[in-house]
Amino acid sequence: MTWTSARSYLLLIFCVFVWALNYMVRQVLLREFPPMFLSALSLTIVSGTFLLWAWGTRTFVKITGKDALWLCCSAGIGLIANQILLFRGLQLTTATNASLIFTLSPLFTAGLAALFLKERVTWRMVAGSVIAISGLAFALNVRGLQFNAGDWIMAGATFTFSCNLIFVRILTRRLSPFIVTVYSFALSTVLFDPFVLAAGEATWIHPAGMWALVIVTVIVAQGLTGVMWNKGMQTLGAAKAAIVLNLQPLMTMLLEFLLFGRAVTTPQLFGAALVFTGVLLGTVQLRIFSMKKKRTLPEVLPESAGK
Repeated sequence: MTWTSARSYLLLIFCVFVWALNYMVRQVLLREFPPMFLSALSLTIVSGTFLLWAWGTRTFVKITGKDALWLCCSAGIGLIANQILLFRGLQLTTATNASLIFTLSPLFTAGLAALFLKERVTWRMVAGSVIAISGLAFALNVRGLQFNAGDWIMAGATFTFSCNLIFVRILTRRLSPFIVTVYSFALSTVLFDPFVLAAGEATWIHPAGMWALVIVTVIVAQGLTGVMWNKGMQTLGAAKAAIVLNLQPLMTMLLEFLLFGRAVTTPQLFGAALVFTGVLLGTVQLRIFSMKKKRTLPEVLPESAGK
């Protein structure tokens, strides 16, 4: 595995850690803010922050009509619908259930990538996903999991997230990950904010600490990690990058242990081992496979290797 690939995996793992922590923070915020208003507020803060960043760095670029169409899909499905479903789902289910359901994203993404991006889904990626999800089922004891409305809503949020990975992957063929993030969030704000205001969902009287928590978590967990994830996915591909999402429930378990002292059981440790095995199998290019390629393929210049 090259240094570029390793760095991309580190970026993705960091994003997953932040998102796992953000599940807990969001459940705290939902005690204070209505879900629709919190969704719109999150999109608006990220949009404003990155519009200022893009203006200061002079990174705005012209887009084509095709780009605009994919940006509308990203804003409408991947951001607005995802945020609504995510916040509503977290009101009706637990953070652990939400994290577990979110591990379906690699399967959704692999299927969508094969359908729309013509990305090759290898046996290692499929086997890695199956092993990782099996480990999660064992670690979190999902045999007793009862799917309620919140769980189904979280499944919808997971699917829209996977859709957005595909939209971003298409857009980053011509545009930078940063400018895709800027334009998609700005468009989502323009489309969604008037609806929330007209519906009377906005509430402005809240403690200063809660407002500060919203701003910090939104900028870091949605803005910065969004750019970092898009950058890592640009290098690795949508289907392979999404397999790293299997680590999110384990990150949640670790944070619960560190923050709340919740003990980790033997079945959880065994399940964690399966998850890491599955993630490594699905993401790391083993040396034996690299050697096979070197023996069977002619040597090519780096510039033509990806063509």
